[in-house]
Amino acid sequence: MNPRVLFFFPNTSNDGVLPLAVGILSTIAKNQQCDVRYFESTFYNKTSTATEERESTGEFKPVEGRNKNEYPPLSQLYSDLQDILTSYQPQVLAVHANSLEWELFKEVMARIVMPDHAPLVFVGGVHATIDPESVMQMDFVDVACVGEGEGAWGDFLRAEKDGNDISYIENLWVRTQNGVRRNPMRPLIPSDRLWNTSVDYSLFDKRHMLKPYDGEMRHRALIEYSRGCPYDCHYCVNSALKEKFQGLGRYFRVRPFESFQQEVRRLVDLGAEIFQLQDECFFSNNVADIQRFCEWYRSEINLPLLLQTRPESVTDEKMCLVAKMGLPVQVSLGVESGSTRILRKICNRQMSIESIKKAFKVIHKYGLRSNAYCMIGFPTETREEAFQTINLIREITPTIAIMSVFYPFQGVPLRQFCVDQGFINGSESARTFTDDTILRDQPMNPDEIKNIRRCFSLYTKLPERFLPSVERCELEFEQNRELFAELVERLWASEPITKEGM
Repeated sequence: MNPRVLFFFPNTSNDGVLPLAVGILSTIAKNQQCDVRYFESTFYNKTSTATEERESTGEFKPVEGRNKNEYPPLSQLYSDLQDILTSYQPQVLAVHANSLEWELFKEVMARIVMPDHAPLVFVGGVHATIDPESVMQMDFVDVACVGEGEGAWGDFLRAEKDGNDISYIENLWVRTQNGVRRNPMRPLIPSDRLWNTSVDYSLFDKRHMLKPYDGEMRHRALIEYSRGCPYDCHYCVNSALKEKFQGLGRYFRVRPFESFQQEVRRLVDLGAEIFQLQDECFFSNNVADIQRFCEWYRSEINLPLLLQTRPESVTDEKMCLVAKMGLPVQVSLGVESGSTRILRKICNRQMSIESIKKAFKVIHKYGLRSNAYCMIGFPTETREEAFQTINLIREITPTIAIMSVFYPFQGVPLRQFCVDQGFINGSESARTFTDDTILRDQPMNPDEIKNIRRCFSLYTKLPERFLPSVERCELEFEQNRELFAELVERLWASEPITKEGM
């Protein structure tokens, strides 16, 4: 019998998210004649999310016309899922989740009652790969997928369809009568086959494609040009994944160009207005590949482009190729900290502050938009080091800069460091990048970290004459709410204000 599959994506955001992995797994299921439905938590009214917090602090331009109050309350999510489980009666409930989404899924499962013929619960995604033990500790989980899921999911569906034993499938941890069977991981999929399965976009309506951009909701298409990251930052999940996949094949893989072209054309046909490359470091590609990409993208696609790379990967030659496209391009760089100690000794980012400054000078030379990712609340970080970050951002003047609060996610090297030092006990729930820090006994207390993060855009973008007012907002926010709101409004005034005298 062909199983009925209900995909559930427990999105913690109020903005549309298109989980590419779900679309790929749906294609695999439909190719095996499974009946597929999709349910998610996006369009329910949640508490303030990271995007909304960043709009309130001036990091993002507020979006006009978006009203989450039109969404049903979050409490309705539980009854809606309960109803679809009862009416549809899926044989498989397939859940895709990172650590934040895993927390929401656990909350959902605590509030619903499974039907008499309960579906098999199959959990995949980054969290299940990094921490399958905690996933399988939950009695409601039957299977955890550890690693890339395309092959394991296909084998699982075939076994379910034919009534065969699923407990010996590679990449799967399976609950059996004798406990959890932890199967070995299969090799990583080589680049010539990794992108062979197309994404099933029929699951998603147009709301999933809309993302805020300069105060407007635009149809943004996500696409991979490559997968994996060649670096080993101690706060990043890529470090954990690389360790997990060690010995299983090449972690960093580049997509065959013909496959990339085909998918971009397909997304244009679906209405894409902006493309965002999901690559961790686009400039890790060689000059010839970047030139081929830029020449084709400019001649055939000609749409705004968002890309990410590392400061030390930026060269004049590569940036010139991007700029010659003559398109709106935003280059996002991970700055993280203005402290050499934090970068090198805590984050394992073996770069210099000068390389960061040089990268932004190159971006400015070619008139491209730039985005600087920063963090605060690293273990042992001092107030002085946090303001080294702020002063660096004032100097390099990115178009956009955002500051996140460090969180030690499962599997990353800094998590074990925090446990060993007694900064956390290791059982803390995942939090968003704008929530309070969970670290104890730090040079900066949680309120100080929160207040600096809240005022980050004001500190980095307003002219120097406003900084005493910004400091008042940081140190005594409750007494200066109106002043804070006025300063945030200044950030988005029609005239630029990032340079002195303006």
